[in-house]
Amino acid sequence: MDYQKVWDKVLSKGEEVKHSFSIGEKYIKFSLIVWGIISLPLLFAFGAGVVVFLIALFYFAYYLRVANVYAFTNKRVLIHQGWLSTHTISIDYPKITDVRVREPFFDKVLTKTGDIAINTAGTGYTEVVLRHVERPYEIKKILDEMKD
Repeated sequence: MDYQKVWDKVLSKGEEVKHSFSIGEKYIKFSLIVWGIISLPLLFAFGAGVVVFLIALFYFAYYLRVANVYAFTNKRVLIHQGWLSTHTISIDYPKITDVRVREPFFDKVLTKTGDIAINTAGTGYTEVVLRHVERPYEIKKILDEMKD
């Protein structure tokens, strides 16, 4: 997916996106399969399974991708959250004090995703978490290179 429209709103002069990403594809596909299985009994019992699955399809296949977009620019980290109402967080690289990777067992095994926690100093956010990203250790390495 191309997120350039999102970033064009917030990039400053001379700033460019070096790496842009969102929620991991495997996490989305796994979640859709789980909700498909959950909606099957509801289809036969109440006929509501179609509605449940359509809501899950919208949430996982569209909303999560659009509402959770992350970028590393040549100056800072950008986190864009939301769809109709949006919220963008900007963290300058010198403000980052610590970056941690969390890979819960089921996320690591089933969806090959993890979370990246970015701790900051001197901002309104003590920790910002990029959730369910694919290859979280590779993303951390990219972030570490961008910081330096």
